[in-house]
Amino acid sequence: MRYSALSQSPGTARYPTALRVAVTTLRLPVAATRALIAARRRVRAPLSQTMSTEMLGDRLGLTVLVGHPDIKALAPHVRPSIRDWAAQDWVNLGQRLNRLDRHKATLPSGEAVASALGRALFRHIVGSRIAALIDRGTAIGPSELPEDPFAPLFRILTKPDTEPALHFLAAQFQLELGWARRGDDVTDFASEDALNSAQARFRVAGNMLDRIAPRAPHSPYYAEIDYRILAAEGTTEDELNRAAARWSRADPASVTPFAVHGQHLLPRWYGQEGSLEAFAERSWAKTQDVLGTAAYAASYISAIESEPEAQLDLDMEAFRDGLLDLMHISDDPDLTCNALLRMLWEASAVDFGLTGPEPAALRRSRQHLREIFVYLCRNTLGPVMPDVWGGSWTEAKILHAVAEAFEEEIRAGKRISIGLQGAVISDD
Repeated sequence: MRYSALSQSPGTARYPTALRVAVTTLRLPVAATRALIAARRRVRAPLSQTMSTEMLGDRLGLTVLVGHPDIKALAPHVRPSIRDWAAQDWVNLGQRLNRLDRHKATLPSGEAVASALGRALFRHIVGSRIAALIDRGTAIGPSELPEDPFAPLFRILTKPDTEPALHFLAAQFQLELGWARRGDDVTDFASEDALNSAQARFRVAGNMLDRIAPRAPHSPYYAEIDYRILAAEGTTEDELNRAAARWSRADPASVTPFAVHGQHLLPRWYGQEGSLEAFAERSWAKTQDVLGTAAYAASYISAIESEPEAQLDLDMEAFRDGLLDLMHISDDPDLTCNALLRMLWEASAVDFGLTGPEPAALRRSRQHLREIFVYLCRNTLGPVMPDVWGGSWTEAKILHAVAEAFEEEIRAGKRISIGLQGAVISDD
């Protein structure tokens, strides 16, 4: 997940709609949540998983919002940028990117608008067919994806008055070209030509940033692309730690650097045993005055999705509090809640990421994650956003997952309605 991000932008006390209604119940005792889980497990098969979608829908009503808030928020930036690209109006395009970068503009999910706009422009330029191949992880060679469409931008980089953000955009395009050349095959299976072609693009991207570095001392856009290029090209853990620190300093309100770097500290990439745990605790200590426990939780989110065993080092209470803090500081707490619930459900699934028998410690850890899922469903979930859950998640599948948190009420014949006021439980 090269662009994994969650919500950010602290300042005001924002919670999901459900939490704003009953903020005094924020910290449900862990024992109470576990009692709900234990009661559910005494039943051989959860009723919520055996009922038909139609029957379950009669018991559990969800308020569903269609569309991803990020797409809606990005659209007003994409349309004029496409016009500027077509007209080669580099002044307007550069000034827009610089302005977004300087203001640290973010999407509802917390992703930086500048880098999201760069990626949207790249996909527009390559076209829908190539973009679909990239999404499938297909390695795309120069014959199918030449650099010619990007040449007009690359040519203006030699002009001294070119806006710095256009250099960042050009480097981002080279980074994206590198990933397109490589595809999503693991290194052991990717072809030598694909690896060499990708590395060449990553080096060019790095050189582009090196030349503009003196003009970008405080730019979050520069810091993000610099980090991603280092991670793609190959570096040491210490150097990547320094790049992550530069990115975080450039945008101190963002949790995205913690989420991205936490994943890269897994042993399969740049970390060693204990690297992720040390980084999460260090990040928590440094940012608690601004982000609470959010940096701790963010450091683990993408890592857990990539490597289930990463959750074994979690301080579960701190992790749960960090997830709440992520919603608290989010510009769109309901979006963040939906994203976190999807992650928790999948990471706590019995067969998630396993190729052999499940160790007892991992089984216990998954149970703790499912308890947090239940807690968030009961106390923080408002409108459901299927597009935020993404992938194979349909409205019906989400309904059955959320229903597990209300197993006892459903079995007792009660009705649950989840919407702007959170979960409201009533007798039939």
